Amino acid sequence: MTIQDSFMQSRHHQILLWIVAICLIVSGIFLSRIEFMGTEWLTRAGCLIVILGIWSGLSVIVQEQIILSRLKRQKRNSLACARARLAEEGLDKEATDKEIEGINEAYEKQAEELTQKLKFSLGVLEMSLLITGTFLWGFGDLLI
Repeated sequence: MTIQDSFMQSRHHQILLWIVAICLIVSGIFLSRIEFMGTEWLTRAGCLIVILGIWSGLSVIVQEQIILSRLKRQKRNSLACARARLAEEGLDKEATDKEIEGINEAYEKQAEELTQKLKFSLGVLEMSLLITGTFLWGFGDLLI
């Protein structure tokens, strides 16, 4: 699985979480309307949506570590190939160090960009779920 696949998987994850949140809201409205064991079901749905938001925040941490470990593996492979090629070419230590430093900088830059993209996209999801859930949790009983 490539790093790009991880972003597609996170997009599917975001859509799935919002589908679950919408189903919870619809179920909460329905159960409150029919007064099944009380009218607080929309409030309870809000609580569950907040839990979904917190779980999505935890998934950012896990997914970031997965992406970084893949990048580290790619970096180690690139460095090993570069060292073997440079040793074969017989270049001096200064040229070898310069090329290895370039590879390190490229991977560090790529890691920073990927983690920022991931944190932003999933951070927006997390915040929207938390705001929606908190609103429903606090005012869900008044909306019905």
